[in-house]
Amino acid sequence: MLRIIIVLIAFLQLQILLGQDLKIATFNCEFLIKRKVHIKYGLPYNIKYAKGPETKLWKEENYRQDRFDQSIDIVAEQIKIINADIIGLTEVGNDEEVNALVRSLHTKGLTYRYYKVCKSKDNQTGQHVALLSKYELKDIQPAFPNRGLYFIESDDDEVDETGISKGMKASVTVKGIEFHIFIFHLKSERGGEDSDQKRHMQAEIARRLIIPYIQKGDHVIVMGDLNSEKRHPVLKTIRGFNDINEELIQTGDSDYFEDNTIRWTYNYKGQMEQIDHVLLSLGIKELCKTNNQKKNQWGIKTKIIETKNERVSDHNALLVELNFK
Repeated sequence: MLRIIIVLIAFLQLQILLGQDLKIATFNCEFLIKRKVHIKYGLPYNIKYAKGPETKLWKEENYRQDRFDQSIDIVAEQIKIINADIIGLTEVGNDEEVNALVRSLHTKGLTYRYYKVCKSKDNQTGQHVALLSKYELKDIQPAFPNRGLYFIESDDDEVDETGISKGMKASVTVKGIEFHIFIFHLKSERGGEDSDQKRHMQAEIARRLIIPYIQKGDHVIVMGDLNSEKRHPVLKTIRGFNDINEELIQTGDSDYFEDNTIRWTYNYKGQMEQIDHVLLSLGIKELCKTNNQKKNQWGIKTKIIETKNERVSDHNALLVELNFK
């Protein structure tokens, strides 16, 4: 009798697993960093330029810690709404600060047993990227040493070099299938042409990192705040339109949206753009169910999770649900 019960339990667990979707998300937490968290409260990047009596309070350790704890709590509430199996976070702090976020999530009923923070080279902002996962993270690369040259000016006169200061890679196994996940936070648009050229080189470096996995036919997921719209040259580079290797799928395309109400993740000077992305290798698309009548990939469903509180973030989250065959 006991053996029959054990078999039935195993069978039910298998049925649950087979019916389970893999939900992947990327979310920019907007300076969820203790030493810069005052930005969430409407204060300037450099606190010394802030005005009013509250400026002095921010210099007190306990006051800053209390405000950071409040920010941790409201960001955790938003991540709980997103409710992804694997979520890539940008603009977060160090290991200790991300650990506080994971603890807060746990108290709210969303547990990520595995998480990893990158080794950031961005000492100026203190920003990191992180992966939170319900599946074990393996083969972790917390940073990328790769560098690349780029021209500062359009006349190709002066040259500078750059790398990816905030990026990491990890692998997960879901239903016996291995997925290689890259998360990047690329240079923002602020800074004019130099920033654009630097971001484009960072995209080329990212593509170089991805290609060896693509060439082996591995399943690749690329996510993060790429600070470029869907058809920007930066996205075309990462996706593979400039080389002979297999292209990545843009989950932000209309084929994958069921609800077109919200199609943006960031409001830049009044212009609503999708600059946070989840890109998939073709092999992942082939794993997913298809709907031949509509000629789209209904096994890949994309949704923007709106952030309605400016104290949480100035970005919306992007959620992609994979429904396997």
